[in-house]
Amino acid sequence: MHPLAQYSFEDFDKHNCLKLSFSFYFMLIFLLRGYAMGILSLSNMRDKLSLIQWFYPESTAFYLSLVTGIPGLLLFVLLLARRPAASEWLKSLWPKFLLLGTIAVFIDLSFYWAQFFILQQGKLSWLIAQSVIGGTLLLLMKTSHRATINLAEFPEEIEEKPKNRRKNDRC
Repeated sequence: MHPLAQYSFEDFDKHNCLKLSFSFYFMLIFLLRGYAMGILSLSNMRDKLSLIQWFYPESTAFYLSLVTGIPGLLLFVLLLARRPAASEWLKSLWPKFLLLGTIAVFIDLSFYWAQFFILQQGKLSWLIAQSVIGGTLLLLMKTSHRATINLAEFPEEIEEKPKNRRKNDRC
């Protein structure tokens, strides 16, 4: 059976590629959680810092999440630039998205563990939860059939066939 046989027509985009697995988006949300909290906090009209202070009681933890989110920003740009007119270097990086994401998650979690052990900041339960979530997301991407197909294909421009026009008979 063909690997794409289990997917319906709605599962493909306009470039005839399988639509991206949600695991790509969940990984980006995990890596960019500091930026997401910052944007959500700025949209709160009453108290702009309350949401950040609730998730990041120490301000250094919030700033650390912004720094460790930089690899996630690069992956976000890679995901956004995934289109037929992309440059060759981008096309060569796309199959390595899982590897780059694994490195980004590892960097993110290692900074948080270092913050916990060296600076004595943060809660162990929160850190364990982040580690479990990060590991689960990586495992989900690695075992997802859809994500494997997504990493193997890259959008290409599809030429439209000219429509057959009927010639009207003159009366």
